[in-house]
Amino acid sequence: MHLYGEKKEKYMKGKRLIVTAAILLITSMFLFAGGDAEIPQAGTEPAASTAPGTTVAPVAPVAPVAPEDAGEQYTLKFSWADPFDPLKQSTSAYAVVFKQELERLSGGRIKVELYPAGQLGDQRSSTEQVARGTIEMTNISSGVLASLYFPKLEIVDMPFLFTSREHAARVLDVVNNPIMTEMNKELIAETGIRLLNVVPFGPRHITNNVRRIKSPEDVEGLRIRTMEITPHMKLIEAMGGNPVPIPFLELYTSLQTNVVDGEENTFQNISAQNFFEVQDYLTVTNHVMGVGATLINEKWFRGLPQELQAAVVEADYVAQMVYNGVAQILDAMAADTLVEKGMDVYYPTPAEYKKFQDATIPFVREYMVGVLGEEFVADFLDSVETIKAEIQAEVNQ
Repeated sequence: MHLYGEKKEKYMKGKRLIVTAAILLITSMFLFAGGDAEIPQAGTEPAASTAPGTTVAPVAPVAPVAPEDAGEQYTLKFSWADPFDPLKQSTSAYAVVFKQELERLSGGRIKVELYPAGQLGDQRSSTEQVARGTIEMTNISSGVLASLYFPKLEIVDMPFLFTSREHAARVLDVVNNPIMTEMNKELIAETGIRLLNVVPFGPRHITNNVRRIKSPEDVEGLRIRTMEITPHMKLIEAMGGNPVPIPFLELYTSLQTNVVDGEENTFQNISAQNFFEVQDYLTVTNHVMGVGATLINEKWFRGLPQELQAAVVEADYVAQMVYNGVAQILDAMAADTLVEKGMDVYYPTPAEYKKFQDATIPFVREYMVGVLGEEFVADFLDSVETIKAEIQAEVNQ
């Protein structure tokens, strides 16, 4: 069953309209919302719940089902690691809209409980709990799922894979990109976890406290914190650096005490975590796209009546658009903030940028082929190039 419309052309047209609406929605939240958001307790309404009339219209609307007394009631526990702040965290914005939309579309038959800030465990623990069915849903970095259960998903962390957020979003689309759809089917069969979405969080860049980085050679010898994602670690190795996996919550202290010289992250995270206080240099490398994934327990999902399954997918679709809008706005604002805070922010020239690509892409691809096989890697990269060409053709129309 295709839940987003009968034709891809209609889907993409509607998607662009929703992106525009989502950005307008989030802009209005920034302009008119005041004060700090209150962290919600499980089972309660989040403080920043949007008002009637502010939600984004879906592409192929799912009519709300009958009121809550018309059938069995369900509870969906949604866990994620970031603090609850819809105006400063894109996952929180996603959660607020997902909760509102799903409870509306289900006629109150599905109650969504929000558990931010790792209340139910870190990303690895939450992923394992979704697999067991202890909780129904979580949002994580895609690399966590790859390292725990599904190595194929490492492919999305190859360096310099995407040219833009739009490019990444369309490649990662688990509904409309056949290779992602097939990966989702394999994941469900192997683990009992369904990818509800895979979405771009934002480009990642290198910071350090030693020197300005203008070339791969400048990374040589530096201890750079990475996530525990093998392609990220291989990328740093390719430039002669020493990758050091450190939990995110320990990163600020590790930078402050010189356990590592630097790290790689999005503008949004560098700003939100105040890394500018303990890092002097930032090079805008765009070396990999940070990718998030929302996971849902397949047994729970399939146990819902079909109309409620459709409501879950529709609520996710609307919330994705808000997530993408918030992430892009926050990244743009954070980039300016880091300059204002005194960081040395360096944008490589095209020639310098190519050196970063030449040093890392072949090295990481060789690793990927060794783990995933030449055929799969080639097929995925063909998909990346095909979608890139489609976007360019649309721009040229």
